[in-house]
Amino acid sequence: MVRSRCAGVKLPVRPVQHHVAEQPAYTGPMPPRAPVPYPALSARYADFFPDQPAATPRSETFHWAGGSLQLDRHGPADADATVVLVHGAGGYGRMFAPLAAGLADAGHEVLAPDLPGYGLSAAPWNAIDYGAWKQALLALIEAEQQRRPRPIVLLGASIGGYLAYLVAAESPWVRGLVATTLADPRDPVVQAALVRQPWMRALLPTLRPLSRLTRGLRVPVRWFTHMQRMSRDPALTALVCADPLGGGNRVPLGLLGSLFDTAPALEPEQFQRCPVLMLHPACDDWTPVAISDRFFQRLAAPRQRVLLEACGHFPIEQPGLDQLRDALLPFVQRIAEQLDGKSLIAEA
Repeated sequence: MVRSRCAGVKLPVRPVQHHVAEQPAYTGPMPPRAPVPYPALSARYADFFPDQPAATPRSETFHWAGGSLQLDRHGPADADATVVLVHGAGGYGRMFAPLAAGLADAGHEVLAPDLPGYGLSAAPWNAIDYGAWKQALLALIEAEQQRRPRPIVLLGASIGGYLAYLVAAESPWVRGLVATTLADPRDPVVQAALVRQPWMRALLPTLRPLSRLTRGLRVPVRWFTHMQRMSRDPALTALVCADPLGGGNRVPLGLLGSLFDTAPALEPEQFQRCPVLMLHPACDDWTPVAISDRFFQRLAAPRQRVLLEACGHFPIEQPGLDQLRDALLPFVQRIAEQLDGKSLIAEA
């Protein structure tokens, strides 16, 4: 058996998970609550973005009928647009504080939630599910529109890109979709790229039943995924793998099962809700550009594809990081200015 760079990481005990009701509806405004501190480890991601402005997140807890989400809010309250960052299976909201700081510095509001079971968003095992993640984001967006109507742009990283697409296919409030990858986990070609070992593909249909049978048995997410391919920088990969809130997390088998079988409300050929910008790392050896293209090229919406030069799966390298900024900021600004969707970007 090949020993990965993630192996041997000792994980601390996660907090007790409390049961909450599971209804996909927003139940009320966010009540005030003292911020929950992130561990010092979470601040180390900023070291890999030395040229980004310092982040000054405001921590909040968002309550909805399916539970609660810890989230960071960045930027001015009177911004013309809100960007919602959607992390993947190795991340959480605070991890992307440097990216959020750049958007906030440009005058945009940014929400960076920890999805259930990740970061500081504790949840029962049966609420840690790709479908539940989608419902949580839909509820958050609905709540934001009730508070201050403004255009919403989703920015999904890693498998958060496909999750952002699921949300955009259902929410009437999403005006723009940005993703670093758009790999469809239902696609056998994508499954072969995502799972750690080829034989694991045969287990995928059994993961949901096994999770119910074992009452949410939690396993290290790196057992099933190529977490060791997170970055081209070994130090960043090691940090993600050692972080118990992110890549070092333990997740219910059901989350892994739901990742590979959750279908969107609209297949890409029917998706025309908003323009799509794919900012794909050019040197991503976890989700290569070709497997994202299989989904991206089917989109009926206006779309643009930008390859981030020299960037791995977690894009931190130059010149790709500047290319990400130079494509992302004008896209969000045009959404904020309420231009017609088809005039926002040119066809790739």
